[in-house]
Amino acid sequence: MYFEILLDAVLGERQIFHIIECPICGFEEVYYEDSETKKLIGRACSSCNFVQKFEF
Repeated sequence: MYFEILLDAVLGERQIFHIIECPICGFEEVYYEDSETKKLIGRACSSCNFVQKFEF
């Protein structure tokens, strides 16, 4: 639950774009896109507690 709150705070409204294997822990790293503009906005891994917002 904490991780979802973190995603809401950092990335805002989003939808899943692509899922790959996390290079750090081997679990799922999820790429997110903005639900309206369909542009990539960030990526996150719940196992590593890693969140990155893309700034363009």
